[in-house]
Amino acid sequence: MSGKESSPVAVFSGAKSDLRGFGVKILTGSAQGILIGVLPSAVMRYILQYSGLLQTHAGANFNAILNLFMVFIPFLIGMAIAFQFKMNALSTGVIGIAVAASSGSIRWIAVHSYLSPLAKAAKAAPLTGTFYQAQGAGDVINAMAVSAIAVLVTWLVARYLKGFGSVAIILGPIVIGGGVGLIGTMIAPYVADITTWIGDIVRWAFDQQPFIMAPLVAALFAMIIVTPVSTVGIALAINLNQMGSGAAAMGVVATTVVLMINSWFVNKKGVTVAIFLGAMKGMMPSVFKKPITLIAFALSGAISGLAVALFNIQGTSTTAGFGWIGMVSPIQSFVNNNAEKADTANYISNYINPFLALIVWFVVPVIVGFLVDFLFRKVLKLYHATDFQQEL
Repeated sequence: MSGKESSPVAVFSGAKSDLRGFGVKILTGSAQGILIGVLPSAVMRYILQYSGLLQTHAGANFNAILNLFMVFIPFLIGMAIAFQFKMNALSTGVIGIAVAASSGSIRWIAVHSYLSPLAKAAKAAPLTGTFYQAQGAGDVINAMAVSAIAVLVTWLVARYLKGFGSVAIILGPIVIGGGVGLIGTMIAPYVADITTWIGDIVRWAFDQQPFIMAPLVAALFAMIIVTPVSTVGIALAINLNQMGSGAAAMGVVATTVVLMINSWFVNKKGVTVAIFLGAMKGMMPSVFKKPITLIAFALSGAISGLAVALFNIQGTSTTAGFGWIGMVSPIQSFVNNNAEKADTANYISNYINPFLALIVWFVVPVIVGFLVDFLFRKVLKLYHATDFQQEL
């Protein structure tokens, strides 16, 4: 926020290219923040559970720490977006706090008294103040909106008020952190209504036409996974759960298969392994040079998505954008972790058996992927394996 910070001014000067760049930076930073927040707990969830470590004191603490990454997703989004605009530590921290305070993952109430958790039970004294509760990932769409507002306010302050000059460390947190954070809390209910409405429409459509919606969602996510847009972010934003989550994850798997098939022939084996582990977005340069490959991904996802509708494959809003990454989506489809049915974002009404999960998540998309790739690459000759030659 100092007067020397010219990045926000240079990035947003009013030109159309700058407006596009502004939007791309918001999306890119959001995707980075979401992945940082979601991956740790998602990947380690079942490892901790089935290794028995979760039953130990250290394992339970480790799991709680990883879950905090999820809680801090709004903060991570704000921080990552600030980094996209090359802001300094003060601006980055202020924007992160403003976003975290207004996106629902941390809530608070004023209380007359409570016992300090840091004091020994025998000596605990009632205190008066504000009680904070951290839960869930908050509203991703609101986090993106508040981040954008905070960046614009920071730009205005840097351009017209010289970044508050020597009192930036005082006025920055108050005006931008507190002020923008307050605006974020005011718009949060309205943003939540919109995202809830979208989620309700998607779920209603799945209830009415699962054999249309499952292939459609799978096809969309098959393409989105190789763009700067975060599949996990979209799923979290609209609470894409149950069959919608299963279809989205299947789309990610479909693209993974087609990429791996072609990468195997032209890239180092480490690149193919990286794709299997989740580096699909790293293949964006190749895909954008040959956009027809997106059609292959979409077709493979749509066909594989039929199995999702046929067997009612489900997931949660936090597993929708993963696919094979950490085996999160396949495992979630057959492991019952429902602790609270009222939590509709994470409630699954149908679980399949492990054998069927193996067939649906691995056999079906692999066979479909080979057939679609053969059609596009060998029969129609719309692309070649060399089009996917790339270093990661």
